[in-house]
Amino acid sequence: MVFLSGMRYGVLCIIVFLVFVGVYTPTQTHAQSLPGFSAVNASSLVTKPRYPEPYEQVTVTLNDYSINTQGATVSWFINGIEQTTLRNERSIQITAGILGTTDTIRAITTLPNGSTLRAETTIQPMRVDMLIEAETLTPVFYKGRAVPSSGSLVRVTAIPFTGENKSPTSYSYVWKVGDTVQSGGSQYGKNFTTFTSSFEKNVFVSVDVLDGSGKILTSESIYVPIADPELYFYEINPLRGMSEQAMGSNFIFVGDEVQVRAEPYFISSALLSQNPHRQWKLNTQTVDNPSTDPQEITLRKEGNSGSFTLEFHIRNLQQLLQGVKKSIALTF
Repeated sequence: MVFLSGMRYGVLCIIVFLVFVGVYTPTQTHAQSLPGFSAVNASSLVTKPRYPEPYEQVTVTLNDYSINTQGATVSWFINGIEQTTLRNERSIQITAGILGTTDTIRAITTLPNGSTLRAETTIQPMRVDMLIEAETLTPVFYKGRAVPSSGSLVRVTAIPFTGENKSPTSYSYVWKVGDTVQSGGSQYGKNFTTFTSSFEKNVFVSVDVLDGSGKILTSESIYVPIADPELYFYEINPLRGMSEQAMGSNFIFVGDEVQVRAEPYFISSALLSQNPHRQWKLNTQTVDNPSTDPQEITLRKEGNSGSFTLEFHIRNLQQLLQGVKKSIALTF
């Protein structure tokens, strides 16, 4: 075994310490101290919103917190033109242009030692329209939109406007319903997704639109509202047919009889093909309905005057979510 003398050991420790310091001296600090040093990746620009629409206000923020920029100056350039009124701002606001335009934003940070940091981004405004279609029931005369309800099939279609004359099916799409990515990832040409709603009041749906290289061009998200099914009663006139005006909660009829039809709104359109249970009640008592159409019933007067409550209930015995009922008061 060899022992070092005290003096030689001390010299060795000093040498090791100097080597240690030399290895762990931060190279970035030395690099920044060199005149004319340019570090492209030392700063970046962050836009909010990330995917702006045409004419939308965009905030561009300089992100250089990983380095020491105390005493530095910041110059901003939009499409190559210096914006002198924005000098030394940490964030700026610009208005996105029309579809098909591109604005280049550059920030140059000059450090006190003369080194420069460059950051650049582009703003290409795009828009995605999200169309909601629900396979739910509405009368033939109804001019509104069928809305989703619990247990119904919903289809959401994305129509991207990128400024290029391309079909929506020429892009790839990543759909997410709630927290679940549909089909495991991107799918070429599939600009729609479908899902069956449940008990929730709304469903979060988002889509990323990608180009041929897999780059995200734009993104959009919506909350699809889930409505409760509704039911209304309509009088059927032997001559004029069914009225398009729903009967009020207190209906007075003057003839000897009245024919009533129950029309459900916004319940799954698959319900009628699944042999649903239909039930009429008069004053809470179930009645047999001899009509050939189970959603129509004919009521006749008994006596000179009176009143009663009429109720109709339609439901899918195999699907708890699909059903609706309502009642009205009739007087004669």
